[in-house]
Amino acid sequence: MKVTITKPFNPATDEKSWSKPDGRSGVIRTQEATAECAKFRQTVRIDIGKNEPFPVGEYTLDLEDAISVGDFGDLKLARRLPLVPLKPAAAKAA
Repeated sequence: MKVTITKPFNPATDEKSWSKPDGRSGVIRTQEATAECAKFRQTVRIDIGKNEPFPVGEYTLDLEDAISVGDFGDLKLARRLPLVPLKPAAAKAA
């Protein structure tokens, strides 16, 4: 599956804080992308957690690496998707 990160990460719009009455809290960090295969093309949110945001560009997602069997025998998609750049990053000029 091809995944294209369509815009740079922006903390003002891509981070959402949450809190529970019991005192737990956290931040959900996502990045906008387009996922596409032979059957569909759709804008999606990629959960990046505490990882560094992905640079804008094209990536591949091996669904076999991203799917596992859950505790109750159901298919489970990895929360942090293993995206691999389609093109190597350009070398920076010295």
